[in-house]
Amino acid sequence: MKFWTDLIASSCEVEGNAIISVDALKRRFRRGDQVPASLNVVVDHLNRCGVLLPLSKWKEQHSSWVDWSFSQLSKTSEWLFGSTRADAAERYIHLPTIKVQADLLMDLYSREFQSEVDGTGYVVAYSTFYDSARDIVHTKENFDVILAHLSERGDVIVGQGRNGEQILKFRDTTSDGPVRFTEADASVHDIRRAMSKVEKEIGSLEKKIQKLDIDCRTALRGGDKTKAANLLRQKKRAQKDVSDKDGQYQRLLTMLQQLGSTKHNKEVLDAYKAGTAAFKATLARHGLTPDKIDQTLDEVANSIEDYREIEEAISIPIAPKLHDEEDLEKELDDLISKQQPLPSPPVATPRKHVAPSLPEVPTNTVGYCELDEDETVNLEKRLERLRSAM
Repeated sequence: MKFWTDLIASSCEVEGNAIISVDALKRRFRRGDQVPASLNVVVDHLNRCGVLLPLSKWKEQHSSWVDWSFSQLSKTSEWLFGSTRADAAERYIHLPTIKVQADLLMDLYSREFQSEVDGTGYVVAYSTFYDSARDIVHTKENFDVILAHLSERGDVIVGQGRNGEQILKFRDTTSDGPVRFTEADASVHDIRRAMSKVEKEIGSLEKKIQKLDIDCRTALRGGDKTKAANLLRQKKRAQKDVSDKDGQYQRLLTMLQQLGSTKHNKEVLDAYKAGTAAFKATLARHGLTPDKIDQTLDEVANSIEDYREIEEAISIPIAPKLHDEEDLEKELDDLISKQQPLPSPPVATPRKHVAPSLPEVPTNTVGYCELDEDETVNLEKRLERLRSAM
């Protein structure tokens, strides 16, 4: 079974067609008169394993998508489901091949279309992309199934231009949002279509100019100056038409570049908005507002001013308390009054006989009693403090 599974997968990739049937496989693997007899069993097994999906079942699963998009992709060929087939020829989609082909188509888009210098490579005409993918997908039917798969993956969306032409819009790699087809995308397609038409007209005119130049030279060599003059006039008109067409092409190119730059400017503006919102959210989360910041700065200024006042108050010297002069005089009088004068000694009467021995005469000439040494020291200290206070 593995042999047939690998063989069918490789044949789908080589044939460039992931839509198969038992009859188609028999034609692929036929060798002369020999036809594999077990293909019915193989196809049934792959169907049960989920490798193959019946086309009819796929239609039911994608009915809504088919209704608005695929019904217009292949009107002339009735698309995938225009007619019923016999059960013996029922067709299946080889899902692994569809996934491989889808990746190859995305690589093709990235390589040939995404890097447009005008910034509008995300919009591609359906017919243009199909023509570029012919080496990968050989049938339009298979191509449409791959587009449906890419649409489910969110890589592409199918839109419609103003003239009814189908347009593919690929997901922008710089955006995480879903793909949406807008009027601007249709305008990009229409401008490109007009540019392509003008470019073809310029090419035709240049070929005409070359032919007129050759004919004019031939007429001159034949001596027919009148014919040569007419051909020369036609050449001049054709050259003027080329110049006019080139101006039209340049204006269309400018418009296309402006549309691309508008998209980039919008992305930059969205980035600014997102950054501003994040900044505001951060301020709100931390409780930072202009009013709170002003209030905090005012409080800081007031605190600094209070601190300066405190420093100035501390630096002022403390003046000693002045005592009342009357109190000082009164205290001095009290101290002096405590020193009592000694009584006068009696006058000794001289006698002739020897007087008895008497005590020594005191050395205190002032006539006051001596104070204790401690009391004298205390008094001197108090006087010294009084003098320093005055």
